[in-house]
Amino acid sequence: MCADAASEFGLNLKIPSVEQFRAMVAAGVKVSPMLDFFVAVGFPMADARRAVEIYDREFAQRYPSRRFDGIKETLDRLHLAGHPLGLVTANIAANVEPALEDVLGLFDPRCLFYFDRFRPARAKSWCLNEAARILGARSSDCVFVGDQPADAAAAEAANWRFLGVSYGWGFVRGDPSRRLVHSATEIAIAILG
Repeated sequence: MCADAASEFGLNLKIPSVEQFRAMVAAGVKVSPMLDFFVAVGFPMADARRAVEIYDREFAQRYPSRRFDGIKETLDRLHLAGHPLGLVTANIAANVEPALEDVLGLFDPRCLFYFDRFRPARAKSWCLNEAARILGARSSDCVFVGDQPADAAAAEAANWRFLGVSYGWGFVRGDPSRRLVHSATEIAIAILG
């Protein structure tokens, strides 16, 4: 989408590869919410705002997301083990829900926190605290699985345990500073043992 929008706007940008982008995020470049993402890859602010409008309006139809291999089995296993599931994301519902359509019923609907659920948008740490409150859970018993340093910071601020995934956008495989898994199927193993 970045390359298409840059071309449409007449911008001569070199969009980073997935590995280059992952290294940027791991180095602390802010890429969430989407306005920050477009600025991080080189869009001038006015064009970044235009790109966000297109993203919100058209991304799900033009660039449908697919979920990571093994995520259905992982969510089923966590759900069957009695772990309530929620979702805290800086993405919008229209871009997330189609990829999770057949597993959305496993999530507690009160604990679905999308960027567009609240105006103004809430911080991830607030969403985590709210989910723990809704579930009547101690935050220290909860786990936030994420793919960015900002996710780890939100978990720390909310006193949640954090599990990073190296197959997402922000952690480089082999990062010794945090606990990482390298596939969706490893998530349930890391949480349940």
